[in-house]
Amino acid sequence: MGNVSYLSSGGIRTFLATEKMLKKRDGEIHLCNINPYPLKVLEMAGFDQLFSIHSTKVDAIKSCITLEAMRRSKVDWDRLPTYQKSGARFTVFEASQKEAVLKVVGDISRVLYARLEEEDIFSRRFSETEYSIGLGALGESVKDCIHILGEMITIGGTMVWLPTDGNDTPDFLIPMRDTGEVTIHTGFNVTLDGTFNDIVVVESEGDTGLTMGDLYTSIFEIARERRGDVRGLVSIAMRANIREVFSSGVKISPIKKFAPENREMIMHSDNLDRWINISTIPKYHGETMVSFGMGVDLTSDLSSFDKDAIDALFYLHPANIGNKKMLLHNHGVIFKHLPWEKNLNLDDEIKRIVTGGEFIDMRHLLDNTRFTRAVIGVSYISGMCLATQHQLQPQHLKGVEPLLRPRCQYCHDSFMNRCSFLITQCSDNLPLDNVLTKRPLCSVVGRFHI
Repeated sequence: MGNVSYLSSGGIRTFLATEKMLKKRDGEIHLCNINPYPLKVLEMAGFDQLFSIHSTKVDAIKSCITLEAMRRSKVDWDRLPTYQKSGARFTVFEASQKEAVLKVVGDISRVLYARLEEEDIFSRRFSETEYSIGLGALGESVKDCIHILGEMITIGGTMVWLPTDGNDTPDFLIPMRDTGEVTIHTGFNVTLDGTFNDIVVVESEGDTGLTMGDLYTSIFEIARERRGDVRGLVSIAMRANIREVFSSGVKISPIKKFAPENREMIMHSDNLDRWINISTIPKYHGETMVSFGMGVDLTSDLSSFDKDAIDALFYLHPANIGNKKMLLHNHGVIFKHLPWEKNLNLDDEIKRIVTGGEFIDMRHLLDNTRFTRAVIGVSYISGMCLATQHQLQPQHLKGVEPLLRPRCQYCHDSFMNRCSFLITQCSDNLPLDNVLTKRPLCSVVGRFHI
């Protein structure tokens, strides 16, 4: 749609009629290279959630190939490679070779030491965080919600967060359409930008299941055997049958106003009881869970990642690492039991559960949480983008659009892709020269001095 500058209601009706016709043949529409105005029309009408939208024609074709391969592979489970790890059978389907990136907003150390202030809180559109976890809240403004920031996850088109208001009750939201009016205020957020590289079916050989720690250990081992180029950082989205959930979560919004008097981390033994709600009683046996998170293998060479970005994600400080070989960060959303299904289209399966399931709870998962079987989407992270508190807004870009053509080497966003701005140069005679840096930046990498 690169040459389409206007989209009318008649055009949308044509798309809908075509989509309906294709659905009867197990097909669907994929749109690419959409200009700003047509994209805005689709978003306002809610059709950006109906059609598959891609930045480029190449991306659209790759997505179609992957989906078709998934459909054909439903009957070929016995032909897929399998691995025996941690008392479980892992069946691996290679879904994509496209690079995946983690976009990090904020710094986990400011959460751990309760140093967040208003200027540290980012406001992000809901659609920009389809798979993400962190600390955040919903509210009209930062002032309205900074005192109740809590554990947060966005997955399958929903946002679930646990307000630190003393009620210990998650708030569950599914916008019927994404108009940009639903805004997440977050002091720390990690978002997957990219697709799943592998879809893995995990089936425990016994009733005890396997832990989240077992899962990540096994995924790293399998990746080294199959790929050899794994950089030690993965993200995992999952649909699982629960054996038992163990969880933790902040009880107080980690802002500077509430910081511990001893100036130690909120995880310090002297602060733990007041700050952290830890559940050591096994819960939710037999229920269904969807989750998202990431893990880093501390025995791997992590030098290819930006040091500031990976430290902002995991806080690689001796006080936080100890003698651990991995650091994991996962949030899970629990629903009443739903029938098990081996479904390679994990995105659709998660959305089906989120929209049709009976919501029970959302928690930060401890590494000893167990499940008996799962379908997981693994992304082998190749790069990271780190945000700062000042983001360039559209009004700052008047007159400099011609400079915004290249793409970020990590997230591949361009100026015309959902208001993600990439600056590679700026002329000395431009009035904005004093507020733009002169090295490759994207909307998440960018450090704008305004």
